Amino acid sequence: MANPEVKRQLDTLLELLQQERKMAQALDMAGLQKVVAAKEAVMEALQPQAEDVVGLEDLLKQIEYENRRNAFLLWTGLNWVRDMMGFFGNATVPKVYGGNGYSQNLNESGRLLSGKV
Repeated sequence: MANPEVKRQLDTLLELLQQERKMAQALDMAGLQKVVAAKEAVMEALQPQAEDVVGLEDLLKQIEYENRRNAFLLWTGLNWVRDMMGFFGNATVPKVYGGNGYSQNLNESGRLLSGKV
């Protein structure tokens, strides 16, 4: 038989996972940090035994699905930011033809994120 306290905690965790996704999509970092702190508090308090979750398999699957979904969203966003930083951080040095007819790179770099103006 499912423990009612554990079920309440799992329902809260599911709700927090859904809020976490909304905050991440809205890029609300302050709200996201609050939701993550609340989620961590629920996870620390949640100490279920095997008999406490009997009959809650569907809820546990839904929690796992939402957690993986959020992880993929955040991982994809992080990779997108890394790609953009790499794009803007790469030197955009134009190739020109030198006096000998061979192409060469100019010495000036066009780094947008170099800190130089």
